[in-house]
Amino acid sequence: MSIVVSNKQKIHYELAGDKGPWMLLHPPHMVPMSAWKEEGYVKQLEQDFRLVIIEPLGQGLSDAPADPEHYTITARIRNILDIMREVQADYTYFFGVGLGAQVGFQMSKEFPRRIRSLITVGAQPYQELEEAKYLKEKLDKLRSGNIIAYLQQWHSLDHLSEEQEKIILAGNPEAYALGLEASINWEGLGDDLKSMATATLLFTAKAEPRFLSVRDAGKRLRNGRYVILPKVLHSHGLWSSELIIKPLLEFTRR
Repeated sequence: MSIVVSNKQKIHYELAGDKGPWMLLHPPHMVPMSAWKEEGYVKQLEQDFRLVIIEPLGQGLSDAPADPEHYTITARIRNILDIMREVQADYTYFFGVGLGAQVGFQMSKEFPRRIRSLITVGAQPYQELEEAKYLKEKLDKLRSGNIIAYLQQWHSLDHLSEEQEKIILAGNPEAYALGLEASINWEGLGDDLKSMATATLLFTAKAEPRFLSVRDAGKRLRNGRYVILPKVLHSHGLWSSELIIKPLLEFTRR
């Protein structure tokens, strides 16, 4: 595992694969980066890509500062750019789930030349208005320190592995709260979506609450397309690689 210091904070990341273009894997809120390995993404993707797997600020072994400014989407983009500079990647394919997808959307707007194409799961490029209704309840639950109750109420369908749950429970509740608050309060791209030129693949399923918003975004993006999966299969905090890998590779090979 490697470390980069970004904005005076230590960010952990791992590398995998030794050939092909770069692909950066950014996990969702709270879910540790080990999920990419457990679900089989790393084993399959490292055959075609040089992978950068990051542990976002406030999660796992990365630092967990108390300043909310560190958790904005803009601040997280700075972390990504510093990691790319460290590994000497001029551009990358960007694969983000949840929080990671939000970072990818915003980065595609602000630094389009640094992202060759964007793949997103479990997120939309608009503000999370529905999630905002539950923000205070979620923040109160996290800040009370009862992380296990939070997981049971809000992530019961993720089917986290015992090791992943152990890592999450050992984390900093205040850092989780700050990260969640910044994610839900992200303004999204709105009308800027129409001008975004990055080739984008959005995965969704009719069973997920964001389905209509993701489908709408896929239609509005100039170089976007969306894939409606037959079902949502949560495994280890990430959607199943069995559903994702084949259309992802077909998309990146075009």
